[in-house]
Amino acid sequence: MSKSNIIIRTRYKHSLTASKHISKWVDYVSKKEKADATSLDDKNIMNEYFALADKDSFLYEKCESFVWGQDGDINPKQDLPKIDDTGFVWNLVISFPPDFAIKNGLITKADYYDLTKHIMPSLIVDMGLKLDNSIWYASLHRNTDNPHLHISLIEKNKTATKGFIPQFAIQNMKSNIGNYLIDNTKFYELRDKEFSNITGGISLKELTKVKGQKLYSDKFRKTLNQQLLSFYDNLPKTGRLQYNSKNMKPYKEELDNIIHFILSHDSVKYNYANYLRLLEEHQKELTSLYGMTKDNKSKKYYNDQLNRLYTKIGNEILSNYKKYQAMDLMAREKSFLSKHIKELKFKSRSDYAKDETKIKIAKDLYKLCMVAGLNYNETKKVFQRWLKNSKYNFDADALIGSCSTLDYEMSSTEYYNALKKLGYDYDRYNKFRNKYFYKELNYKRFINQAINHLMYELEAEEKQIIAEMQYELEEYR
Repeated sequence: MSKSNIIIRTRYKHSLTASKHISKWVDYVSKKEKADATSLDDKNIMNEYFALADKDSFLYEKCESFVWGQDGDINPKQDLPKIDDTGFVWNLVISFPPDFAIKNGLITKADYYDLTKHIMPSLIVDMGLKLDNSIWYASLHRNTDNPHLHISLIEKNKTATKGFIPQFAIQNMKSNIGNYLIDNTKFYELRDKEFSNITGGISLKELTKVKGQKLYSDKFRKTLNQQLLSFYDNLPKTGRLQYNSKNMKPYKEELDNIIHFILSHDSVKYNYANYLRLLEEHQKELTSLYGMTKDNKSKKYYNDQLNRLYTKIGNEILSNYKKYQAMDLMAREKSFLSKHIKELKFKSRSDYAKDETKIKIAKDLYKLCMVAGLNYNETKKVFQRWLKNSKYNFDADALIGSCSTLDYEMSSTEYYNALKKLGYDYDRYNKFRNKYFYKELNYKRFINQAINHLMYELEAEEKQIIAEMQYELEEYR
């Protein structure tokens, strides 16, 4: 069996001066020529990653922080709570070969901080200690060939009777580290040139803002709506419309551009970047195993898997178009009007001399309200806005009452003529409809469906990766 890439060394101290041992440990791990001094308060991965090119860049005086605990940066000399000086002090050193560390996502100080938060509670429990009675500190050193962690563990009140750490606890710690790296770093982008090219240089700091952002921004929505409308206008009205069908060849590039745009959305793009990296890694593994075969040369695996994802999202877009085409013209207009009639700013000409003309327009407006499925109060609000905009002197209730017995079924000609009298000729109405038509009917649905398909493919890749790495995990058991 090959040598483990996770090396753990332990020792312990037991005397009447536990606090002095901690103080000496802090002095050692805080030496500038050894320790990574970047602060965890700023987790901008790209900045930290570029700083790795120059060791001196980790020695900024104004933000240096050599030691962290469970909650981030600390100064143990100032923040150390009162402890039982007769207790044990356990020291651990965990090291990794540099290639292994980088490959598994242990690049920035924040990566190592997240790792320690994950593994230390399990170690404390395995040692028979209580979590609320235990304190641990860690520091990252890069002064040797292998990056390594220094960890110190103490009890507030002494309960341990033995100082050595059981062997099974060390083995479990190795296993926890191995599982953590597989479960997490395989689904986080390596912050290298490839990552920057794929994502445009997005950083973790930027990603943490996503939850606070308005995901469906006007700019993104308008651009996507414009692309969808243009695409739908160009599609043939007959023939088989599937992503990989022959009929789609003339429109495939345009559809792919729309899919790529959807996958660039803030709620999707990071997972998409992860997925591309996983495919790239698998393709490289296949080439390493089987050589530069014809399939590997053409990146068949990579392209086939990516085509699967694009096929699912593309067929969602085409399916929506087919449903839309299946509706007759007035069914489409009714569907749209029911969602957006309250946003239409109806206004008729104020120079009509006869009240009869104005009442005829009111009857058309009433029919539109009924087509949209409005109740009385909603209809009244539409009428009041129209009367105010048109500067007509009518009582809204009386006007609606005179229209309530009308048959409100409309032909498409009657529908567009009514809109024209209310200030929306075909060009203006079409512009309004293009602006809003896909806002609620499809927009969020396309994004959510893309997320669902992408997460399914990511999960499939995850299962394959975990299966392939089971043998590597065995050596940590």
